[in-house]
Amino acid sequence: METVLQALLIFVLRVIGISLSTVATILTVQSRKLLAVLTGSLSTLIYVVAIAQVVTNLENVVNLAAYVIGFGVGTWVGMLLEERMALGFSEVRIISTANGDVVAAALRAAGFGVTQMEGRGRAGSVSIVDVFVPRRNLPTVLKVAKEADPQAIVTVSEARAVQRAYWRPSDRRR
Repeated sequence: METVLQALLIFVLRVIGISLSTVATILTVQSRKLLAVLTGSLSTLIYVVAIAQVVTNLENVVNLAAYVIGFGVGTWVGMLLEERMALGFSEVRIISTANGDVVAAALRAAGFGVTQMEGRGRAGSVSIVDVFVPRRNLPTVLKVAKEADPQAIVTVSEARAVQRAYWRPSDRRR
């Protein structure tokens, strides 16, 4: 019974530690220094406790398996956490061959700031619609764009930093 509890502890510690490490990496990329340092430090503390449980008895295959499986599950949980937290900003670019004005109007009606440009594609003129949004608003922008022009080409990029963009009043920081 003690072996099972120790393996369970190792597994849980790895899931928590790797999840935190995944979030810390994303915070680092987004230049959120203090949060990245705190999250990374906590992740490291949990790692040290977990690895100590494994290296004290390397012949224990159950502990090794718990450690390895905890890493995989922790990576998956960390990605889910990051997706749920939706930190940062996205740039959404919509390229429409016929309905650029409709897409831009629909996004503006939904409260998003839109920049519209004209361009040339393989088959002729296109309208390019750019929107910068907090990532938590990304599903709404994609839905509005698809409803306005189901044939539009849509790309989403991470915007590392955004200055002086238009935010809907409900998205402005207080």
